[in-house]
Amino acid sequence: MAEGIDRSPPRDALVHASPSLVLLEIDGHTASAFVATGQGHLVTSLHAVAGARLIHAVMADGTRAEVAQVAAMDDRRDLAILRLPVTDLAPPLGLTPAPLPAEGDTVYVLRAGAGPAPEVRSQQVRAVQVLGDWLTLLELTRTLPEESSGGPVLDTSGAVVGVATAALANGRSLGLVIPTRYIAPLLRGSAASPLSALEAPRRRAGRVRQVPQHPLSLLEGATTETLESIATTLGHAINAGAPAYNRGDVDGCYRLYARTAERLIDTCHAFPGAQRALRDGLTRCVDLPDSDDRAWALRDTFDGLLDVIGRWLQIRPEASRIARPSAALPKRYLN
Repeated sequence: MAEGIDRSPPRDALVHASPSLVLLEIDGHTASAFVATGQGHLVTSLHAVAGARLIHAVMADGTRAEVAQVAAMDDRRDLAILRLPVTDLAPPLGLTPAPLPAEGDTVYVLRAGAGPAPEVRSQQVRAVQVLGDWLTLLELTRTLPEESSGGPVLDTSGAVVGVATAALANGRSLGLVIPTRYIAPLLRGSAASPLSALEAPRRRAGRVRQVPQHPLSLLEGATTETLESIATTLGHAINAGAPAYNRGDVDGCYRLYARTAERLIDTCHAFPGAQRALRDGLTRCVDLPDSDDRAWALRDTFDGLLDVIGRWLQIRPEASRIARPSAALPKRYLN
């Protein structure tokens, strides 16, 4: 089935889902959401509401309500649970457990609109991406409009299998589906926070990478063997630190990166340029306010060194006979 606006998903499922869809008006832009419980919990994409100062929810029947509470957030999986001020504004959309669609399967992305009928787009699953024990997601064959973020995704039987998100990964726009199994734990709590709680994820989502662009002269006097060893050490640190960060252990990630930088400084006496780059990264951390910023400062430092080492290995004749080390940098699928 070709991607595009489609009216062919199971009719009963669409009729059942439509009243639960909610259009979110957020500081001049819109996103999709859906009611998930009888207590008025709204499921949406965290990046769509991050930093919001004012959110209005528009129900399928046109009823409007101001959203002032955040029930839960999952920064790692780009999920947010908001709470409506009244519990009976819209019926909840059941999240019955269903098998995750496989590669090549068709799914239907529902996007909330100003009227009672949602826009429905059919897509195929390009791949099932397992990023670790913390996240499995679906990558779709086509991108999604940003306004689709937060909308429910149905399988061919009409079951809700996930939440749509328009994402950016490795400089490429993607359409993703976050499985519904990650929603249930967020609905169990009874805590409520003001909208100001959404400011921290906005700051993280808007982070500007500051990866140094080093000249090749930084590695003057280097040997292929030693540079490969440095690249392998940096790659191992990233492969251990990034999952820790994604699990929420931000301070552990930073401390791992800092120990790696200090160890390499102690062993890179023959390459003062590399030592200087690592020291600059550690020095930059001193004036940063928290472990989150410090972890990213050192990640930028590591990526800058990996880049210049990669360029050095490509142009050195002796390097062409030796396989370049793989840092196996983790993909960043979510915003």
